Amino acid sequence: MSNQNPEQHDPGFRIVDKRGASGEAEEKSPDERAVESRPAPEAGPSKPAEEEAAQPGAEEQVPLEPVDVNAIVEYCISLLNAQAWQWMGLVKNPLTGQVERDLDQARVAIDCVEVLFKQIEPRVPETQARQFRQVLSDLRVNFVRQSSQQP
Repeated sequence: MSNQNPEQHDPGFRIVDKRGASGEAEEKSPDERAVESRPAPEAGPSKPAEEEAAQPGAEEQVPLEPVDVNAIVEYCISLLNAQAWQWMGLVKNPLTGQVERDLDQARVAIDCVEVLFKQIEPRVPETQARQFRQVLSDLRVNFVRQSSQQP
């Protein structure tokens, strides 16, 4: 690509940027025009949510509630629960489609579920605590069954 001014090729064509802060029209080089023609990267909203929501036609945004530690621990329990079932060989690995059995990892996952549950048990409603106790009981019973079977 040559570094020649586009006006040398077509003297009747001129690019003018009228958005300049000084109010004066600015002529753009071919490189500057190429940069301007690219889509802007998606880096989130450029205006605060309050300003954007106040504009007519703007979509209503639902404010997000802050995440507390109990929600994070509950999420970790659900991940470890699902993984323990896979390591016991009772659920196929979704990535490979194969049944994989590793009782050592299953034992660690079940122990971690127990420790995490004990940490949040006093802070969760009784119905939820009952669900976690049932999850832990199911994991333990199935672990004992799988441990007694030959691979």
